[in-house]
Amino acid sequence: MEIRLLLIVAGIAAVFWSFRSWRQAVRLGMVLLIFEGALRKWVFPGAQDLVYFAKDVFFLGSYMGYLRARPQLRSLPLPGPLTAGLTIAALWGFLEILNPNLPNFLVGILGFKAYFFYVPLLLVIPAAFDSDADLAQFLRRYLLIAIPVGLLAIFQFFSPPTSALNMYAWGGGEEAYVATFGTSAYVRVTGTFSFITGFTSYLQAAIVLSLALLGVVRWRLRGNLFLYLAVGMVLMSMMMSGSRGPVVMLCLLFPLYWWLSVAREGGSGATFGRLLLGIGLLAVFLAYAGADALGAFYGRASGGGEGMAERIASPLLSPLALIPQVGLVGMGIGATHQTAMAVTAGIPPYSWLQGLATEVETGRIVVEIGAVGIVLIYFIRIFLTLFAFRQVFRLRTRFHRALATAAFLFALTQLPGGAIFDVTSGVFYWFFPGLLMAAIKLDQSVAATATARATAP
Repeated sequence: MEIRLLLIVAGIAAVFWSFRSWRQAVRLGMVLLIFEGALRKWVFPGAQDLVYFAKDVFFLGSYMGYLRARPQLRSLPLPGPLTAGLTIAALWGFLEILNPNLPNFLVGILGFKAYFFYVPLLLVIPAAFDSDADLAQFLRRYLLIAIPVGLLAIFQFFSPPTSALNMYAWGGGEEAYVATFGTSAYVRVTGTFSFITGFTSYLQAAIVLSLALLGVVRWRLRGNLFLYLAVGMVLMSMMMSGSRGPVVMLCLLFPLYWWLSVAREGGSGATFGRLLLGIGLLAVFLAYAGADALGAFYGRASGGGEGMAERIASPLLSPLALIPQVGLVGMGIGATHQTAMAVTAGIPPYSWLQGLATEVETGRIVVEIGAVGIVLIYFIRIFLTLFAFRQVFRLRTRFHRALATAAFLFALTQLPGGAIFDVTSGVFYWFFPGLLMAAIKLDQSVAATATARATAP
């Protein structure tokens, strides 16, 4: 009880600090996203519910600080269709809080948070960085966090399922509750995250961002050894997680990355040569340092191909099957969310769904906010994807184009992804468009400076 009270007091203090130092707070929130699960598992196991909202405290304070400072900031208007889509979707989500199928208002409020709480990152991220150097330094340091996270994953991989290193955030380091590679003794690692899903979402974001930064430096090895090491750790962690989705997605996206970040850029021939050398070095690193992880991953991937086609098709088929049952309105925002059980004590879990159940995010969106809701959500997702792709061809500097490429590639991964019901994906889903808007703002500054110099007497 004392620890919980201390955390509540610390949270209130953090809101006030974040309000005053909102630029630093949004960065700290992004870092906490990585370490929140570790705090829940090993530092504050008795207050996991409070620690779950730790990053949100800093984000909330940064939003309020941004609103206070906004009149003095150079505003960057969002594209009209995106603003309209977000406004209508938020209004629809608010109305869905009142859906009579929900067991109480708290479920709806938590559901609304899952859909819309991280949207302001679109505006706060570009306002938090005043220069290319500041943004590049933050992103580089942020990616280097993957090195200690990867080292922890290695220790987890070679530890038994009963080890405290392999417990999940809801407890249970017991072997019965820890996922392994089938009959293998190796565990599917979670790194600093509470469960495998959040860890793989982080790895997916980290590999997209790291490829973008390597593209900026044209895959040069000199001066970028730690960046290469971070990429190696991310790739090895993907293998040790046992999740096939990020690996398949990386293979599908890499040709697009090569076209947008290598082939189209100046000095593409030399960059391509260094790219091949870099891939070779990473392959050697994985082969020697991660042989056991590669073997375990290959065993799982080769043994689970029968249902792969259904899993790929399910994001499209699930909504089509559920719309006739839930109609235009659905069962209420938050109805299927995992946090609903925390605020519905005494009610049988998910009894309000009337037997409707699905694991696929697109299906869950339909169940919660109906056919109208999924149209609005996917209008936003598709628009963001196309908008990012367009900026790849419009921005003037290599660094800005690299950020646009990263935003485009990550948006593609989330078209069938879990940006609403997986909080890690949800934060990164709006963080990348925030980076895109930052790139547009900084690119406009470069253009204005160049124009001023050209017209100076």
